[in-house]
Amino acid sequence: MMKRIYIILVGLILSAVNLKAQQRTNYTFTLDDVIQLAKEQSPQAIQARHSFRASYFSFMDYRAEFLPKLALTTNPTTWDKSIRTIEQERGGGLVITEVRANTLTSTAGLALTQNIGFTGGNISLGSDFRRSQNFEASGNPATFTTTPVRLSLSQPLNGYNQFRWLREIEPLRYEEAKQNYIVSIENVASRAVSMFFALAIAQVNLNMLETNFENQKALLEISRGRFELGRIAEDGLLSIQLRYMQAESRLNSARIDLRSRESQLRSFLGFTENVDIELLIDTNVPSFVVDFDEAMNLALTSNPDVISWQRRILEARRTVAQARSQTGITMSLDASFGINQTGNTFIDAYSPRYDDRQGVGLRINVPLLDWSQTRNRYRSAQSSLEVLEAQIQQQETDFNQDIYLQVMSFNMQENQLRIAATADTIAQKSYEISYARYMMGIGNILELNDADNSKDSARITFMRELQTFWNYYYALRRLTLFDFLNNRPLEEDFDAIIGL
Repeated sequence: MMKRIYIILVGLILSAVNLKAQQRTNYTFTLDDVIQLAKEQSPQAIQARHSFRASYFSFMDYRAEFLPKLALTTNPTTWDKSIRTIEQERGGGLVITEVRANTLTSTAGLALTQNIGFTGGNISLGSDFRRSQNFEASGNPATFTTTPVRLSLSQPLNGYNQFRWLREIEPLRYEEAKQNYIVSIENVASRAVSMFFALAIAQVNLNMLETNFENQKALLEISRGRFELGRIAEDGLLSIQLRYMQAESRLNSARIDLRSRESQLRSFLGFTENVDIELLIDTNVPSFVVDFDEAMNLALTSNPDVISWQRRILEARRTVAQARSQTGITMSLDASFGINQTGNTFIDAYSPRYDDRQGVGLRINVPLLDWSQTRNRYRSAQSSLEVLEAQIQQQETDFNQDIYLQVMSFNMQENQLRIAATADTIAQKSYEISYARYMMGIGNILELNDADNSKDSARITFMRELQTFWNYYYALRRLTLFDFLNNRPLEEDFDAIIGL
């Protein structure tokens, strides 16, 4: 009895799972719907958001370079058992003594450090503590050494200030990242347009082929009757029968192609397999003309490629400046001022009777023989800068030409679409006339086949011209970062992307 109940329960569960698997959700999308979904949940959009977040945190890391940093460093325990050599001056001479050491040392330090953006150096305010205990000495005495206050300065004197270059480059890099994110989202939109029309054309093609198949089926039945009456020859019947079989074959291929295109769009939008997508195609397009000068000005002020050129030139100049600073004599200044004290107890080490601790050092590096290594690096950096300037000049020329071609192509596309729409209407009407004439027995099968082919070709051509219109439009948006339909710049809520 229990076994039967178990089998019944398992059967019910499997049936429920199978029923749920068979349930599919139907969605109907316009072009705007597909673009919006792609921007929100496509893998490419998600990747673009994470890429921008990485750029944002890199920019925050740059800004932290100019903020004070507080650090605690400690070495809790260091044990050293060894024989040490001690040099002492006695009676006007130097005495060298070998002693055994068996010490336990603990150190700690607290330092507040601030980079100096104006000079390229850094300054720090710190405090140090050291405890050392010698187990070889009588009574295992402990010694405490402290530096309650220490002010240190480190300043390179070679004329190269890395912080100055960071201030010029990093804000540009972050602005470039912002605009690159908008471009990435526009690339997602362009991809969505291509995926939308790939499925839309497959839908239109399937609808046409279903209609053609039914028409060919009707023609075949009528032609068989006419053949039996001797009104058409056998070769005419065979030609119609061949067209019927070809229509059926194309219909089956169109069904497979439709499912393939639907699967690709479903995957692109991040849906599961239990989703059926049907597209609504709006054949009306907005009518407007893009001014070339306006598009060029928008692109030169907004396109990330323009910022990239500025950033790359600055980076190359930074490399030249750094290489120049390393040629010849280089110098750096290190200074330290503070007080310190030592004692046998912790309290003694922090007694008011402190000794001054001061130090100033000037490091000078004079290359006597480096086989022109630093000079060659400088010349190499200069050559790289000149090559980069030439490359960017060529890229600017290509960029301007691309803007011109895109604007011209878009402005002409509305007329191309109008021509395709008219041709589609004419071809459809021509086929209807040829089909009616043939059904009345006064038409020619060759004329009907030609009209059928022209009808299908004109409809697909119209759909492709419609896709081309939106491709050009989103290409212009990507180049100019401007929404021409709503007459406003493309913007993003970067705080929301970062999660602030």
